[in-house]
Amino acid sequence: MTNKAVIDAQVLFYFHYRSEKVPEILKQLKIDVILGKITVIIPTIAIAELLWKIRRENKSTESLKTAVKRWEQSPNVIIDSFDLNLIKLMLHNHESHELHDEIIAITCKKYDTNVVYGTDLKFETVFNLKLRSWK
Repeated sequence: MTNKAVIDAQVLFYFHYRSEKVPEILKQLKIDVILGKITVIIPTIAIAELLWKIRRENKSTESLKTAVKRWEQSPNVIIDSFDLNLIKLMLHNHESHELHDEIIAITCKKYDTNVVYGTDLKFETVFNLKLRSWK
């Protein structure tokens, strides 16, 4: 049985923008995904945030297109869509921080994991998740 974790947009930013400065915890995560030790769930909101940043900086989206194709083909990556089922789970949540953080936190609940890779301490303090952070 593999472990599961949800990743925040900050993880995608590191791999896309700071490939020479990727923290050790994220390098190990990538290795564990490749080896099948962990399955990562990428909420579409995280991908959308990366796309937004790329467009805002007037950069090409080609590398993101390539990454999405690679994620779709990986047996250890799940791209999770924001849909009505996620909203139904959100209806049972009584506290929030920011919308994109809540979507990521609720995605954890959807996949029965409490592990999230990111940098926002609200994942721990508001959503009671196990934050795997490099800061």
